[in-house]
Amino acid sequence: MNVGLRIVLIISVMGVLVAGLQIVIWRMSKGKVFFKYIPTLVLLIIVLVCIVKSIWFSTGMEDLAYFITAMLAAGVLAVSLVTGIIIDIVTKPRR
Repeated sequence: MNVGLRIVLIISVMGVLVAGLQIVIWRMSKGKVFFKYIPTLVLLIIVLVCIVKSIWFSTGMEDLAYFITAMLAAGVLAVSLVTGIIIDIVTKPRR
């Protein structure tokens, strides 16, 4: 299997899991807007920490691993952000 295809598959599977978590959080929060964006904020923090760690605090090949982790988390962050926006658009007429 091609490396690019594997990365897309990993991001897709993780994105579906995070999107499902967001939907569960949204259902349990009874319509509060902020709570469904908590996974997005956590992923943003993970991306920023991995980038900072890869640039300034890594030695050897460790920086490459942190950069790849940041890329994967950024892909899942995009899926999470889109999921939150779609939930907002779908529920806007109800409010």
